[in-house]
Formats: sequence, structure tokens, C-alpha cells
Amino acid sequence: MAHPTDATLDLGPNALGAAPSRSREGVLFAGAVSILVLALWSIPKLSFADGGVHVAMAHLLTVLETGTADPILSQYFTPNIQAEPNWFIYPILAGLLRVFDPYTAEKILLTGYVIGFPYAFRYAVTAVNPRNAPLSWFALPFVFSWPLNLGLYNFIFSLVWLFVALGYALRRWTAMTPARTLVMTLLGLITYASHLTAAIVLCLCLGGLGVWLLWCEIRHPGSSGLRRAEPRQRVDGGAARRLWVPFAAFALAMLPIVVLTLLFALRNTGQKVEFGPDLWYRTKMLLYGNVILSHTRWEGVFSTPVALLPIVAAPALLIARRRGRSPAPAGPASPLDGMLVGALLVLLFSYAIPNSMSGGGLAVQRIQIFPYLVLMLWLALVSDWPALRRATTVIAGVATAGLLAINLQHNHRNSRYVAEFDSAVEWLEPGRTMLLLDFTGWKASPDGAHDSFRLNFVGHPQSLFVVNRPLVDLNLYQASTPNFPVRYRRDTDPYVHLRGNGANPETPPTDEFLMAGTRSAIQVDYVLVWGLTPERAAMDGADLALDQLAAGYELVHVSDHGWMRVYRRRE
Repeated sequence: MAHPTDATLDLGPNALGAAPSRSREGVLFAGAVSILVLALWSIPKLSFADGGVHVAMAHLLTVLETGTADPILSQYFTPNIQAEPNWFIYPILAGLLRVFDPYTAEKILLTGYVIGFPYAFRYAVTAVNPRNAPLSWFALPFVFSWPLNLGLYNFIFSLVWLFVALGYALRRWTAMTPARTLVMTLLGLITYASHLTAAIVLCLCLGGLGVWLLWCEIRHPGSSGLRRAEPRQRVDGGAARRLWVPFAAFALAMLPIVVLTLLFALRNTGQKVEFGPDLWYRTKMLLYGNVILSHTRWEGVFSTPVALLPIVAAPALLIARRRGRSPAPAGPASPLDGMLVGALLVLLFSYAIPNSMSGGGLAVQRIQIFPYLVLMLWLALVSDWPALRRATTVIAGVATAGLLAINLQHNHRNSRYVAEFDSAVEWLEPGRTMLLLDFTGWKASPDGAHDSFRLNFVGHPQSLFVVNRPLVDLNLYQASTPNFPVRYRRDTDPYVHLRGNGANPETPPTDEFLMAGTRSAIQVDYVLVWGLTPERAAMDGADLALDQLAAGYELVHVSDHGWMRVYRRRE
């Protein structure tokens, strides 16, 4: 007799009947992903905020480790070779930079994400029921969202590896072997190397699944399906041995993540901790899909339905179960409800996590992408709900199209600003230092014609300058934190010795750079002034920077529209 949970526990590709490999939906999905890739490549110059910083870090790591760095770079930077959870993209970028220019290398890297994330999510959601492949459309609105636009490249690749790891686990947890345990361990380590947050989410999801399975066994022995032995195991307690195998396997696989996370926390003891936003504001952020919004609040028209879809569908499924009208193939309950436990643990973690800790910030905004995705994954595992498949395809498809149109409008416009910014590089002598003074306040265009909801218009394009000529970027903020592979030396760290408030929407830059050499080993050779309009020059506090420029620097370049000015230190 078939076990009542066979449909759910058979995690092979044909658990509930294989979907056609070349179905119309699959072709449409591939077409949608292709459009996203083409959209990425249509942008002449990427303006994703931290993108330039990542490119610079990859280049610096290469030249410092190979001993080919210009003396000025060795004077200011040193490698930071530790097991930090922000390493994944740098070897890849370093290899790409040997062949391609920085902008092309960046696009090739991101093409891997634009393709990899939707298909990794599709791999996970079809682990039990291939007919639920349309639920993978839910990932598409998150591709061109805030994490990408902010340039959080390690973080967005952690999404890829998280769902590859979960998909692998969900296909094989009833039949773990030493080889499969090793694969899970490697997937967990790659997820950790991409970003710590995703590694913690992986542990919470697998932990939630394990706790739920144990609860099922305690309440109703055999209900988890783990005691079902293969025919050759039905002697000498084979079924009992089978019970603990997946728990031991996943505990061993996740152990390196736990150890590395504890070591990371110990290394960062004493770092500043900030707990905002408050719980009510975090709830509002979840309900309107804050993690998707990048350029304008109007994106909420598309992000809110996406955010609410799993939040509404999950209780609807639970209510239907209670009333005996469940769309789940396994009946009113499923051993894979452990993924719902994992989603709830991730949700609770999103309320408990500080917004800034261990040298990193914006933790709340990052973590909020996971509850939606893990909740949709649970729905895919335990339901066979045609209405949900149709709703997901329509809502996600419309949202993806709308968000992509908004993103392309802003990114193409920003690309024109970046092109003018790049005019500065020809005026910078190799072997020198440069400091950017951004008067736009990170939320306005350099001409003052446009405002952004939460992003800078050009990011850090000056960081790309260091790839083609030896220049020290004194705005390379990642090099002032302990979590990246290259750091400023202590006596040349501009964030210790000269930086003021940086780019601030309310006040001009307050960096004290003219006399930096009297209190550190820093000398500021070039100052790049961005977005200095007459109105901004008249702001309270602008005199601090302008007086230093007048006292010690000469103007050597003004860009076509006057948005970029390059000042050189007088000898």
C-alpha cells in the first residue's frame, strides 16, 4: 500500500508527474529572462551604486597579491586575507578584468546573476512538483530591484547559491549519502562566501525543516516518511537508521557555516550596532515590498502586489486545509511544512536583526527579500494550486515589465551622467591620489533636475579609474571596513583621518583634506567635485570645502555641462 505522504516525500523530478521539458511556459520563462539580460546590456554605462567599488577591490586584490601593484597602491592598501563572507565575486571579476574593460566585465558578471537567480529559484520550487514551475516567475520582479541597483553584488549572488542549495537539499534529504553531504557542505560554504545573511537563512530553513520533521515523528511515528526503508534496509533496524541520516547529514553540512559565522562575530566584536527601523516600520516595509523599490515610490504600484501575493496565499492555503478543501496533494498536512517553519524563522530574524552590525549596514533591507521567496518556495512544495500558478505568472509578469521600464528609464539617464563623470580620468596623473566631493547628496542628479527615492545617480564611477591607471581612490569605503579582501593601511585610511559626513542630502561634504598630511600619511593630490551648482555652493557649510580648494588647489578641468570639476594640488 502506498504511504499517505508518498506524493510529497518522493523528491525526485517526477514526484507528481513531470512537466513537459519544453512547455510553452518554460519557453516564455526563458524569453522573460532573456529580456532581462538584454535590458542589462542595453545600458551603456552601469550606475549601480557599489559596482565600481567591487571592480576596484577585485583589481587591487589582484595586483597586491601578485606583487605587481604600483608603489602608491602598496603605500595605501594591504590585503585582508581572512574567511570573510564577501569574497565570491572578486576572483571572478579579477579574471574578467584581465580580458575586458571594467564596464564590460561588470556586465558579464551580472549576466550570471540575471540568469542564475531566476533559474536557481525555479530549480528549488520544482523540487517536488514540476507543475509548479510557473511559481518561479515570482523571482523575476526581484532581479532589477534595490539590491542590484545598490550594487550589492555579493549579496545578489548569495540568492543564487541559497536556492541552489535548498533545491539540492529538497531533492535529496530522504536519501543522503556522504557524497551528497559533501556537496551540501560545499554549497553552504559558497553561500557563506557570497553573503553571511543568505548563509544564515539557509541554516534557518534547513533547521526549520528538521525541527518540523522531528515534531512529526514525536507526534505520529512514521509520519515524516523517514522510517520507510528501502527493501534491502528492512532488516536490522534499517528504518531506524534512516531516521537520523538526514539530520546528521545537514548538521554536518551546516557546521562549517556556524563555525565561520561565530569566528566572524568574534572578529567584529565592538563594531557599532544600530537597531532601527522600528518593528512597525519594518512591517510596512514588508507589506509594500520595500526591497524592490529603487528609484521612485511609484514602483510600489508593482512591488506591493508582488509582496502581498505569498502573504495572502499562505494563510489561504492553511485555511483551505483546515476546512478540508486543500489544494495540497498530500492532504491537510505535509512533512515539508518544515519549510513554512523556516520561512517563519526567517521572518522573525528580520524583526530581530540590527540594521547595522559587524561593519555592515542596511541589514534589515537585505533580509526582507527572503521571507517572500522562502514562503513562495513552501507554497510550491506543498500545493498543487492552478489558481496560484496563474496569479503568480500574471502578477509577477506585469510587475517585472513595469519595474523594468522604470529601471531602464533611470539607468539610461544615469548612464549619461556617468559618461560626463568619466571625463575626469584623463586629467588624473598616474601614481596619485584622488578624493571625490559629491555635492548631490546621493539623492539628486548633478544638474538638480531629478531626485531619486533612495539611490545615488552615478554610484562610484571614480573607483573604476584605478583599473587602467594606478590611482588611489580615497572614497573606497569598503577598504575601511574589516569585511572585504583589501583594506586601507591604518595611517592612510581616509575614513579615519580626513572624511567628514560624506555625501549627505542635507549638508555639503565636510571632508578636511587640505592639511591631511599633517595628521596622517595621506596626501590628496586631486579633488573631483561633482554636482556643484550655484545653489549648492551657497548652502551653509559649503565654504569648508570651497575654501580648501581655493587655498591649495587649481582647477584643471570642467566637464561639458559643468557637472564635474577636477582640481589639482598646487606644488
